[in-house]
Amino acid sequence: MDRAHLAWEPIHLADPDGGSYILWPHLPCIESPVELRPKGDWNAIAILASSEDIWRWEQEFSEDRKNPGAHLAAAMASGTSLGRYLADITTLDLKRVSIPDPEPMRLVDSYPSSKIFPLEPPSDDSEWADLMVEHADQAAKASNLISLLGTGRRWRKARSEVIPDIATHPHVDSDMGAAAASAAAWWREEQRTWKNDLDFKRDIRQMSRLRGAMVHIRSDDTASTILVPVHQARLQRISEVLSMWPDVEYVWRGSE
Repeated sequence: MDRAHLAWEPIHLADPDGGSYILWPHLPCIESPVELRPKGDWNAIAILASSEDIWRWEQEFSEDRKNPGAHLAAAMASGTSLGRYLADITTLDLKRVSIPDPEPMRLVDSYPSSKIFPLEPPSDDSEWADLMVEHADQAAKASNLISLLGTGRRWRKARSEVIPDIATHPHVDSDMGAAAASAAAWWREEQRTWKNDLDFKRDIRQMSRLRGAMVHIRSDDTASTILVPVHQARLQRISEVLSMWPDVEYVWRGSE
């Protein structure tokens, strides 16, 4: 098997109850070249975020038009792993780096809300809120001085380790490849605080909601396809969890 798991091509999966999913990899906060964007037809879009997140992106998008780069500058100065990632990629020759994440935002902006499904539950969902509280507790325990001091070393090591995992593509140059390595390092750093199967609980819930979105789409269209933009470093995991075909959780379209 090819070791490369940081792929540029979408993964297509067929739901056993009918319908298909296009899991499309992209790099966070980077506008994808047209050649890397998904091709074909789909009936709806599912976003790995909550309806509240999507609303916030729309506000940030509007604000960024009035004050270009303000949100990007704030994130870069935040001292977080996201800020470190942005500091990496803004030194590269990329099409565009921005906040909110341009690829999900482009899709949200081009589709009616009735065709957009948020895969993260809303903040008033008690089960999801409990999961977030448990994660916050683990994150607080992990964020001690020793772990913070080791961030730079871990980051450089992770970035080097993933280079062999990046798939080749005729439309991916060295700068996009370097951005992919930094994105994978960022995602690895973010996942350090998701311990004791919390990440699996998160992912399985989101994939249950994706299957719920498919139930809605199948009721409207015989040929049912949902496009799911996924950060490249998360693509393999999302594909594996969805392929377990978890129980369906019904979701409302657009907002909840």
